[in-house]
Amino acid sequence: MEEAGIVSIWLGSFESREALAFYAENRFKRNEKGEKVPSFTQDFFNGDLWPFEPDVFDYEFNAAPSQDPAVVAEPLGEELSRALAELYSKGFEQPYNAVIAVYDYQFEGSRYVPGAPVRFAGSFSYIER
Repeated sequence: MEEAGIVSIWLGSFESREALAFYAENRFKRNEKGEKVPSFTQDFFNGDLWPFEPDVFDYEFNAAPSQDPAVVAEPLGEELSRALAELYSKGFEQPYNAVIAVYDYQFEGSRYVPGAPVRFAGSFSYIER
């Protein structure tokens, strides 16, 4: 649900920036059978085309996967990088190279969706992006 000052973060692994962009931005695509192609909003928001405002949504790709939360979240800024590192103080169980962030949104769904290339990492307070 929308909540000012909160950012919800997902982590994933993708082969390229383009693959991440396709997954993150895909809301309308269908395959040759007419079935919806997997997408971020389909996996975590029941296929709602606009579960949040488009201008509060961001994603970043790092070609070098890492198990260090501070490295994975670094593109989101020092404050969020530090918050993720505190939550996952022992590091991640697997390396990630992508982060998706939805600002001013408190995600309340499942952390893990079978078959989804990302998993929900947590929601954090932030001052300004």
